[in-house]
Amino acid sequence: MTDRTSALAGAVQGEPLTFRRLVAAIGGWLGIVESVVPPLLFVVLYQIAAIGDAPAAVPRAALLPIVVVPLACSALLLVYRALRRQRVAAAVAGAVVVAVSALLVLVTGDASSNYVPGFFINGAYGLAFLVSLLVRWPLVGVAAGLLLQQGDWRADARRRRLCAWLTVAWVALFGVRLAVELPLFFAGHQVVALGIARIALGVPLYALVLVITVLGVQAAFPRRAAVSPSAG
Repeated sequence: MTDRTSALAGAVQGEPLTFRRLVAAIGGWLGIVESVVPPLLFVVLYQIAAIGDAPAAVPRAALLPIVVVPLACSALLLVYRALRRQRVAAAVAGAVVVAVSALLVLVTGDASSNYVPGFFINGAYGLAFLVSLLVRWPLVGVAAGLLLQQGDWRADARRRRLCAWLTVAWVALFGVRLAVELPLFFAGHQVVALGIARIALGVPLYALVLVITVLGVQAAFPRRAAVSPSAG
């Protein structure tokens, strides 16, 4: 069980949802840095280049350092995790997304392409949560049932309804991201605004929905005896 999953499992089992536990469930301080710093570097470097080249567009050659610096940052954070012998799966996935985004920018010559992978990721997650609602197996309930080893959660109508509403909250999270970012993308020349929106709707919104989910699951699932580490 990963540190993030352990923290989330402890929270939903009824342990106090402290700020420290919330940070751990999000991915720890290092996970927050991995989520925020690379896109922030991209926005800052692009804005500097845009000011320098105004009123002309940022040339393709100037885009190279703009995408390489965030990519190098992701790589360094990944190496740091590996040296500390931490789990690197999430960091690898994040670095891959940064690399794909960088490649798209260099191939298209359009800095807005940096945000395209995020659209597909949010769309895929949102669709998965939505489909789980349509088939009446809300993902929040599935995850809570697995974490708490309560496979009978669907037998309680109140629990099913609450898990469904919590799943709706996750559908809304991904939907809000797309609803805000896609118009900016199609408006064109909104690279900085897109970057700010991506950061603002990233960790902060995720943390908010996570808190709501944990509190909802705590209310829906009665606390049972602690699960032994070997069972997790």
